[in-house]
This record gives sequence, C-alpha cells and structure tokens, in this order.
Amino acid sequence: MTASTTPLAGRLAGAFRQGPYRLPDGQVLESYFDPYLLAGDPALLRETAAALALLLPDDTEVLAGPALAAVPLVTAVSLHTGLPSAVLRPEPKRYGTSRQTEGAEVVGRRTVLLDDTARSGASLLRSARLLRLFGARVETALSVLDRELGAASLLAGHRIALHSLLHDREGPS
Repeated sequence: MTASTTPLAGRLAGAFRQGPYRLPDGQVLESYFDPYLLAGDPALLRETAAALALLLPDDTEVLAGPALAAVPLVTAVSLHTGLPSAVLRPEPKRYGTSRQTEGAEVVGRRTVLLDDTARSGASLLRSARLLRLFGARVETALSVLDRELGAASLLAGHRIALHSLLHDREGPS
C-alpha cells in the first residue's frame, strides 16, 4: 500500500480487514477496506477529510457521494471545507420528494465525486453519469483507496480524473 500521506496511511491500515471478502460480481479479495471502521473513528475520519480536502480542485462548488458508505466521507469533507454536499440514492425516493439526489443543488455546479474505494470504476462512473444527468459538472473523483483495478483509466475515458489517498493493487483471487 502506498499513500501520499504516510502517517495517515498507517492509521488507515486499521480500517482494512482480512478476507475473504466477496465483491458484488462474485470475485473474492484477500483483504478489504471497511469504510465503516473509518467512519466510526472520529479522529481518523477528521484526518482523512482533511487529507481529501487537499486533493480538491480549487474551483470545487459541491461535494457528492453515493449512499451509503460515502455519506460520512462527504459530510466530513463538507464540514472541513465549508462546501455544500449532496448524496446520491441508488434509485429515486419512492415517497415525498421522489428525488434521487438529496442535499445541495448540483445543476451547473462543479461537483467532485467522493467514495471510499475505487476498483474497476464502474460504480464511480455510474454516480458521475447520474450527477451529469442532473446537470452537475463532474471532472474529478476522489477515493480513500484505489485498488488499481482500472478505475483511473475507465474514468479518464469519460473525462474524470481520479485522485486517491491510498493505492493498493490487490486483484480478486
């Protein structure tokens, strides 16, 4: 595992769990990054938010992330920077507002997508496409961990730069 912030990388190591961990596509990892261990440690979450904030482009107007694991990260970075935030639901709410995005308005605003882990990039791309569908300008995605399984190149093909705090090449077994 490599990181731009070595002391933080050491602290984030506590958020890794030994596998096996089954991915949604059925593949298995020997270890996995548990975003709930990160979110459950206020000091670590605060430190991670500060490190992620350093990766934000200067012209960022809104932070956004998919429900559920990214919500604490987005909220923490929002609190650290003062930037408004939005949360993406997997599908539109079935009652009330029927919205799929909650929180800050994204239309016409430079929105940075945050998530805990980047693997293939498929879920980040889905979120970016959804944000763009709702009118957001998405050119940057941030993750705590990039598993280096193709996310950066997939996103680059859609004009989205991926920046991560940690890099760990562990492919599925």
